[in-house]
Amino acid sequence: MHSLKIVLALIRGSTVAFTALLLTACNQIGPTIEAEYSNEYGLEMFETGYRFISDRYILPVSLRHLSFSGLSSLHKIDPKIDVRPNGRDIEVLYQNLTVGRLTAPRNDAPKAWSKATVDAISIARNTSPSLAGVQAEILFKAVFDGVLYPLDKFSRYDDAETANEKRAYRDGFGGIGIKITKDEEDALIMSVIEGGPAAKAGVRPLDRITHIEGDSITDWTQRQLVDALRGPINSMVTFTVTRKAIPAPIGIEITRQHVVPETVEVRRDGNIAIMRLSGFNIHSARELQRAIKRQIHNPDSQPTGFVLDLRSNPGGRLDVSIDVADIFLGSGEITVTRGRHPGSRQAYKASRGDETGQRPIIILINGNSASASEIVTAALQDHGRAVVIGTNSFGKGSVQSVLRLPNSGEITLTWSRFLAPSGYRLHELGILPNICTHGGGLKSADALMPAVRDDQNIIAAQLSDWRATGNNDTADRAALRRICPSDDGLPDIDMALAKAVIGDMDLYASLLRRSDTTLAHR
Repeated sequence: MHSLKIVLALIRGSTVAFTALLLTACNQIGPTIEAEYSNEYGLEMFETGYRFISDRYILPVSLRHLSFSGLSSLHKIDPKIDVRPNGRDIEVLYQNLTVGRLTAPRNDAPKAWSKATVDAISIARNTSPSLAGVQAEILFKAVFDGVLYPLDKFSRYDDAETANEKRAYRDGFGGIGIKITKDEEDALIMSVIEGGPAAKAGVRPLDRITHIEGDSITDWTQRQLVDALRGPINSMVTFTVTRKAIPAPIGIEITRQHVVPETVEVRRDGNIAIMRLSGFNIHSARELQRAIKRQIHNPDSQPTGFVLDLRSNPGGRLDVSIDVADIFLGSGEITVTRGRHPGSRQAYKASRGDETGQRPIIILINGNSASASEIVTAALQDHGRAVVIGTNSFGKGSVQSVLRLPNSGEITLTWSRFLAPSGYRLHELGILPNICTHGGGLKSADALMPAVRDDQNIIAAQLSDWRATGNNDTADRAALRRICPSDDGLPDIDMALAKAVIGDMDLYASLLRRSDTTLAHR
């Protein structure tokens, strides 16, 4: 039996693009994507997946319904195949003629339905040349896509290649630690991860790779480039770069190591520290904590306040979002999760203490700020610890449990929803900012600040309605989202306004008072 791994994460619905980040997976567990299908292999895959879905999905499920949905997806491989219920039987048809029939299980036992699925597939494969010749991964992808289709939009199946890329972003894996893009004749190194193998070897941003292992890359594609620079941890790779102001090419030899993508960027604008957090992976909280400490202990000038830019942050790991919120909170609840499975019902509280020394905090959000970034924003807003500027966030308030399957693919399954400290459910609602920058009528922060001081664009009064939605599905949730809808916005104004509010401590304090709440722990 192949080893399995379940992790808990908050993951956005769309696929993250990792191809520019030159990392390489650790040794995969299980067969490759080219593996041949067998009944034994199918039983192992489907029983593992069905048991996980039956046990952990946020709502009760019917394996009968999901299995038929999966089997009907064989039609995508061969349109002549159809699998459908017929009374208490499973009927397999080819060109609308019955080619096989088997008795459907009488209950929702995962083992019974996995065997029924494999038996139905076997009948179909014996009839359809297209199915008989297809690789296992194509078949698993079709069936699991069908099985998960009736569930919510965040539950999905990823094949081994896609799952490895996503695991790379969450947890890191072997590589050299650069971001790169292929040009016509060479490849431009866009950035180098601080402290990574490439940085230690002297690679610099704007270096250009011309050869890998002695071969010219002129005619290579981006995919070929990435594949050539990937390899097992502790293996060697050699390449040649050119660098401005240095006439001779430079040969570089690097030992690939475990690398985690960087998610934190920090810059100073006068006495304000601006921290851009692009995701929540295994190192994000630690990177952010170190960046804050460096700013506070800067001997030249300590920051008077912080801007935490979470715009278009799609989220990531739940545990990391808790750690990030804990950096800014002295005490109190961060979030509560609620689901069907006993393990999904958790309460998370701050424990470390505010590491910014109670300096002012502004959080920037937009319609693409989702999931883990919403946990952090809601916690700091509800505790009166940060002023939020921007537009409504995405409203992805569900937690996904991730299972690694025997083929190294993954099922990502929604198993709980999280609540803000004040008790409202963020799913399909999101965060309401303290100051709304929706619309393009105002051209500058200077034009907006007088309106803010006169209580215009401040929507704190609606926060009570927002929080009153609680953990219920109500018609007014959609209406509330129209208060400050996401649009293309004016991102420069978001940042300029944040700096202006930090510079006006009376206004900042007033905004905090309006958003603080008597926390209703649920």
